[in-house]
Amino acid sequence: MRHIVIMVLCLLSAGVLTAQEVKPARLQGKITDFKGGNVILFNYETLERDTIPVDDNDSFDYAIFQDKLTRTALYFDKYGCAADLFIENGMEANLGISFRQEEFQGMLLDEVVLDYQGDNADCTEFYKNCVKIWMHWPFTRIDTLTFAEYREGYLEDLDTQKAKLMKVKSAAFRKMMSEAMDAEVPNNLFRYAWSKPKKDADFERWVESFDRNDLANMELSRNYIRYYGICHPKAEDEPYGIYYLNNLKKIFTNQEVINAFADSYIEEYLKGAPEDIDEVYALYKTISTNMEARAAAEALYARYSGLLPGDEALDFEMTDEKGKVVRLSDLRGKAVYIDVWATWCGPCCAEIPHMEKLAAHYAKNKNIELISISIDKDKAKWEKKLAEDKPKWKQYICLDNYDSQLCKNYDITGIPRFLFFDKDGKVISLNAPRPSSEDIIEYIDKHLAE
Repeated sequence: MRHIVIMVLCLLSAGVLTAQEVKPARLQGKITDFKGGNVILFNYETLERDTIPVDDNDSFDYAIFQDKLTRTALYFDKYGCAADLFIENGMEANLGISFRQEEFQGMLLDEVVLDYQGDNADCTEFYKNCVKIWMHWPFTRIDTLTFAEYREGYLEDLDTQKAKLMKVKSAAFRKMMSEAMDAEVPNNLFRYAWSKPKKDADFERWVESFDRNDLANMELSRNYIRYYGICHPKAEDEPYGIYYLNNLKKIFTNQEVINAFADSYIEEYLKGAPEDIDEVYALYKTISTNMEARAAAEALYARYSGLLPGDEALDFEMTDEKGKVVRLSDLRGKAVYIDVWATWCGPCCAEIPHMEKLAAHYAKNKNIELISISIDKDKAKWEKKLAEDKPKWKQYICLDNYDSQLCKNYDITGIPRFLFFDKDGKVISLNAPRPSSEDIIEYIDKHLAE
């Protein structure tokens, strides 16, 4: 017995040592002709972001522990492009990074060129060569096929990709990617309905084959709501919120599913303070039976029913590049279009070129002020970004991030976000179109003329 105890203790001790010896993943590399900006390690599953320091020689040496094996990417905010990576604890890789421009839909876009040496190189090679299957199936192709033809061809492509996947050494990578590919199948098959409206009995049978009242099928159910809307379009003068909420009762019988969609919808809807807020909120209270969510919605309604178009904007403080504190109310006399962003936010940075064009368009217009407000916690990163980009419109920062007065006043929990106020400090929109929107100038001009 004594020998058995000693043996168990030895095994436990060895296990502890093994756990202690687990090393972080290490990424080293050099960026050729680096223009600057943040290099961000982005986790697709957790949405966490780690900024990788780049030294004066455009090199980096970075270590990270991965709690869970997930797909990650190196994102370059200055360039607006990324390279997928698979990172496991203990691996070491040396990355040679450069960029090239590729034409896409008439635009020149930057693309990462990755010379990968070291562990899991074949994983990265698989990422590079494994183009998303849906890209092989543009709507112009899908629209010429029956659903049966599309489904058969799509699944054949999936089998081809999986055969290539089996050649990758890492079992963890193979498992992760196989599961991810399978999870994408229903969403991609639903693409059959998203382009040209068409009747297809096989597609209709497939759509009705899954249980949309099962909470485990929420993603498919979300697609079904969209599909139902195509088959049953709303009346031209019907508010979309009324239409959406009424459809939930027509589509689902499981009250938990109805609650999940209604509660999620009303939260975002109320934060936009739309003109039909009273009518839509009244209907929501007859749809959802989730009393906790309804209480939260009631608090939002009480707040945003006083921030409708034409109501007084809530004031807040921000700081300019020279450290001067400015309030929104200080800008009265001009309409104010606000871009809320941060240096670590990829979609925000993607809007910068569009914001630049918009600012140039209105540069001589004395009736409007376009401003950008960063919610970066690190002022130095914000200052560095401004030094690199040299924007010609006014820049401010709210260093308290999502705890700032700006974000609390307008329940900003995700960015980019765009706000629009008139010259008297009244609300025009708390969820204005982005600078990249096709009709943004028409939208702004319309409100300037009112």
